[in-house]
Amino acid sequence: MTSSNRPSKGGGGGGSYPMTSGGLYDLDALDEDLVTASGPSSGAYADALEPKLDNLRSLNRTRATFREMLRAADADAANHAARVRRHNEKEARAAGSGGGKEASSSSWRERVDRRKRWDAKADALRKEAATIVRLLKTPIEGTQAEVAKERQARWQRALELYVHCPEEAGVDLLKLLEKLIEGCGEEDELLESLSQASLACTSLVDQTSLAVKDAGDAVAEAEDAYHIKLEAHTMLANRAADQSEKIEEQFRTNGRAALKIGQQLEMAEAKKRQCDQAAQLIRQWWMFENLAEQEEMSNEPLNVEEEVRGAVPSSSCRMDPLFTRPENSLEAARALKALRTVVKSRGNSASGTLLDPLTKHRFDVTSKLIQRTSMALEARLVESFSEIYAEGGQYDFSSAEAATRPGRLRWTELRELAMALSNFDGGRGLHRRYVQMVVTSRFPELFEKGGQYAAGEASDSDEDSDDEQLNMEAMRQKLADLFHRVCEVCTAEFKLIANVFSSSASLGKGGDAVFDLTSLSDAIPFQVARALLQRVISDPYDGLQARIDDLLDSIDRRGDFDAGTKKLDTFVVIHEKAAGLFTMLKEAAQDMVRTSDRSSEEYQGVNDENARAVASLIQFLTTQEMSLSSNHRRGYLNLELRLLHHECCYCLDRTGAKLVTSKKSDTARHNAALGHVGGPATYVAPEMPLDKQHLKKIGFAGILNGPLKQSVLRQPLMHATDSLARARLMFGVGQGGFGDVDSAARVITGIFSQMCTFYGSSFLFPIVEVMGNLLDASPPSAPPNLPFDESSPAPDLGVDGSFWVGIERVNSAAKAFDRELWAEQRVGSERVWEILVATGSHTSLTLAKDQRVSFFQELEERGETAILRALDTISTHIQWVLVAGGESKNRMLHGFGDKSGGPYAVPAGSALENANSPAVKSLTFCLRAQFVHIQAALTTQSLSAFWTALSMRLYDILVTRLLQHYYISMVGAVKLSRDVEALRSVAMLAGTDHQHWDMLRELLTVYMTPPNALKTILVGPEGDPNSGKGLFGQAGKVQALVFMSRRTDYRVKLNNVLQKSVWVMELLEDLGVPDPTDGNVNIALYSAQALRNRRLKLS
Repeated sequence: MTSSNRPSKGGGGGGSYPMTSGGLYDLDALDEDLVTASGPSSGAYADALEPKLDNLRSLNRTRATFREMLRAADADAANHAARVRRHNEKEARAAGSGGGKEASSSSWRERVDRRKRWDAKADALRKEAATIVRLLKTPIEGTQAEVAKERQARWQRALELYVHCPEEAGVDLLKLLEKLIEGCGEEDELLESLSQASLACTSLVDQTSLAVKDAGDAVAEAEDAYHIKLEAHTMLANRAADQSEKIEEQFRTNGRAALKIGQQLEMAEAKKRQCDQAAQLIRQWWMFENLAEQEEMSNEPLNVEEEVRGAVPSSSCRMDPLFTRPENSLEAARALKALRTVVKSRGNSASGTLLDPLTKHRFDVTSKLIQRTSMALEARLVESFSEIYAEGGQYDFSSAEAATRPGRLRWTELRELAMALSNFDGGRGLHRRYVQMVVTSRFPELFEKGGQYAAGEASDSDEDSDDEQLNMEAMRQKLADLFHRVCEVCTAEFKLIANVFSSSASLGKGGDAVFDLTSLSDAIPFQVARALLQRVISDPYDGLQARIDDLLDSIDRRGDFDAGTKKLDTFVVIHEKAAGLFTMLKEAAQDMVRTSDRSSEEYQGVNDENARAVASLIQFLTTQEMSLSSNHRRGYLNLELRLLHHECCYCLDRTGAKLVTSKKSDTARHNAALGHVGGPATYVAPEMPLDKQHLKKIGFAGILNGPLKQSVLRQPLMHATDSLARARLMFGVGQGGFGDVDSAARVITGIFSQMCTFYGSSFLFPIVEVMGNLLDASPPSAPPNLPFDESSPAPDLGVDGSFWVGIERVNSAAKAFDRELWAEQRVGSERVWEILVATGSHTSLTLAKDQRVSFFQELEERGETAILRALDTISTHIQWVLVAGGESKNRMLHGFGDKSGGPYAVPAGSALENANSPAVKSLTFCLRAQFVHIQAALTTQSLSAFWTALSMRLYDILVTRLLQHYYISMVGAVKLSRDVEALRSVAMLAGTDHQHWDMLRELLTVYMTPPNALKTILVGPEGDPNSGKGLFGQAGKVQALVFMSRRTDYRVKLNNVLQKSVWVMELLEDLGVPDPTDGNVNIALYSAQALRNRRLKLS
């Protein structure tokens, strides 16, 4: 850079400033001559480290450009750097002179040279990096001194590479240390190598420290330059902020003035429009007044209707073309509305009485002409609207141009006509005409009375059932088509109403149509839609409700229960279709809302008013839906409950069973307990139970083939599930806002309660009671002929197998009732529990649970009563077989008398022909056969309880007879042991508590033991009665001695007097216990229940 580029001494803004060649952060590249060309100011050395912004401060802050600011900042940065370097050189010279040696060059230049040397050496090492790494790993040959010298040189070269180029791969500190000590076999060699490495590392540390210091100085200079540049940017930003504040202040001041001027212009424009409208209204009034005066003076009536309709040529028309040409319909309608307003205001004001008669007469004649013109124009517009709508076409509201295409409805013309007719009584005449046109042209089905929707009239001639079914299906299809037609037409007409009756006004010139706030804010489209819906749905003669009533009346005229079922299905179809219809109509009504994207308060108010109008229309639809469904639901529920009761009773009647009409008090009590859960229903099914006398007459076979037949048990449940499905469709379940939850819960609870009453009190309860009464607990008077023939069916012990089959079917019916109707925790079953949970009615759910619990409790109680009667019957027949049969057989075989000692007092030396006695063998045969029937009828828990009770009764019968009437010999004890084992095996077929048989087996040992060994059996080998061992410890002292007293040798007859044997007296004296048989023996203490209680007490 030449000296011509140097600044002048004054440093003025007009001169040129030097630029740093290295940029903002590379100040080391500045030319020394450039820096020293401009000397520092007089105060530069006062604080050499403080930047002096002489060039920036000399600029004009308001006029200097940003480029000039940057150049001045560059010059200030260069000057600051020169001052700092001179200060550093001065300190270096002072330090050098103090040491006796003068510095020959500047410290800045030395720093630049050191930087260059560092970079040059790093580049050279980077180029030789591969060679250095390779030589470091290559073995060295030669003498030991040469090898040590060469290895040290290579290692020092690798160390320099590691320091100057740390990014190079292949060299790290650990490898360098390994190479340093590699090959040093002796301590002197290692010490020498480490010394040379230490010197090399010290030299590199010095060089690196100096490089770090140089870099710190360069960063400090770059930071000063950055702050100087930042001052230039700050100066520019402050100036821009000041200018922005001035502009903003000017905008505020001038903007308020402009706003006031705009408001005044708007007010003036509004007044001008009012004046123009008033002038136009006055001209039109004068025109009508002139026409009325001419008509009165010429005595020729003015053909207003013909001229307005266009029947008179335009050249012959006396009226203004505004009222005769169709293209001026909107302006004419507005003008006539304003004129009628004038007439009305004059009639309502008190100023009319102040007019003179002539003026009043002229005013009256003019008002009549205005009225005639208004009526004629309204009639022409309505007729035009009707003609265009009657032409029809596809509804296409995508754009205004789409209405002009062939085959499309010209809805834009309809909208213009509707806008014009809105000036005549708010368009109410057009609304009535439009609704009538829609109904007559789109719904001809509503006017077809008679057989169109009739389910078929009752006639004297026999008609084929298939034809009747066909007529019913056709009627349902026509009904579905009607609902679909209403939904389709109303949805399409809602779109037409939203686009036609939401009128837009042409504001200003140019014909640009924009939505007027007044037309947007009214609720005319929703009023028209409401009128259309009310005419279609609620018309008492030709509406949808009237056609549905005709249909239901035609079904009622049939008068049979099949017609009632079809009527129920028709109720469901009507409700389902009506629900879908009103849902779609509500959605279509919501689509009619027109929202505005403008954020002004006026348009926000318009949107809110439209939303309120839509909410009102939806509320109207909801009211219509409730009105349509409320009567149907009430009629449906009464018919549903009545037919359900009829179908259930008919299922029993077809089996030949007889039903008994209940007392009125029973029905009233049932109604009070029900609590009117059916809601609007007034029908309460009477309780008609099965005739018990008839059931007793037909017996088990008639019951099983009649009421308890599987198909008969399923039929009422099938009818009940159908009723639940229909009720769910009619009343909903309350999910997602669908359905009346309270009514649905009450209806479902009413159906379930009626089924609980029928299935229990009328059906299962009498059957279970009669089956128990059919059992005869008294055994035959004649003893049985033992043993029974096992090749033939086993005797039933008084309980016929049909009894257990009936119990099993009753149990299955109860399970099916709970599974098919209640179905708790079965998601997706759509039964009582799931429906009531979905409704969320805790009251109805609690009532239904109480009904269910009451049903099963009473059924369980009646079933237990019948089963206990069966247990009593079997017990009496067991005693009949064991006592009457066994003892009679024993007397016939052995010739013993009544006081022979029983079947087990067998004399010594007698042979045992059979394993068991005939009575026990026959009894086990009968019990095993009975067990098969009982196992199939009862549940596992009930079977266990029943068979345990039977086992205890069998034990009690045997033990009672044994302790009171039987004596046992040692030979008979063997026979008794076999019988007990056989009875025990039968008793353990089911149940868990059979320890009484085990105790009996232990007690039988007293009969098979010789007298001299009885003490050991009774008290154990120690001979201590209180040791708790032996039979004394297991069964008790008294029990063991009582059983021992039934030995045949316990007493002997001496001189015809029974006395205790000698061994008995010696044994009792040896044990030190009295004989319990000397007094009265309480047999109840030896029952199975007593043993069980004693065992529980000990445990």
